[in-house]
Amino acid sequence: MNIASTASAPFKVLLASVFATSLAACQSTPSSDVSVSPSAYTAEIPELTCAAHGSVKGAAAKLTANRTRPGDPAYMEFRQRLSPGIPSGHMYVVFGRLDAKGNPVTRQYNGLFPKGSLLGLYGGAIIPMPSELKPSYSDCNFTTGAAYRVSLTEAQYQRLLSKVRANLANPPLWTMFGFNCNNYAASLGSVAGLVEPSNRALPSFAYIYAYIEVNGDKKPPAKKPV
Repeated sequence: MNIASTASAPFKVLLASVFATSLAACQSTPSSDVSVSPSAYTAEIPELTCAAHGSVKGAAAKLTANRTRPGDPAYMEFRQRLSPGIPSGHMYVVFGRLDAKGNPVTRQYNGLFPKGSLLGLYGGAIIPMPSELKPSYSDCNFTTGAAYRVSLTEAQYQRLLSKVRANLANPPLWTMFGFNCNNYAASLGSVAGLVEPSNRALPSFAYIYAYIEVNGDKKPPAKKPV
């Protein structure tokens, strides 16, 4: 028996409505129409976040110089901070993804410092020392003295990730006057075509400004009081 032919008019309308609703529910939204919110981004190398020191997201820093191109999906940021163990300070890299407005949504920290605390630090003035690459408490919590942000294309970012992973698998040796934290950070910057200053032995608090300048960027001029 044909139920549709014997059903009343109102019942036919109800059936049609239910059928249309079911059909719509079965249709999926095209992937091109689905936007990914910044909260959906996750760190590609979780052990390099500041999770172990109290903050998965890390902390923002006041920028000394900024070379962010609209549309770039990622960035690397060279930071300099004070160091309790050495007057020159410490330089390291923070990297991650950018949102559509060019703001960081993930932060992963990578820098080179010697194992063995002060013994490793000053021993590195004589012989190469084994190194650490994961963020320290100081990297995650000390105030940044200077910061230089450079945005990256997807290809550049993938090269950076590959380089960092290779370093984690086989950490380079640390030497105070041969390959220190400054030189390591600059080696990562090479994925974006950045170069080191001619004086590679500058202390970190001076090296970062020389690094900014040699790569064609300058600290913005101070605003005049109104």
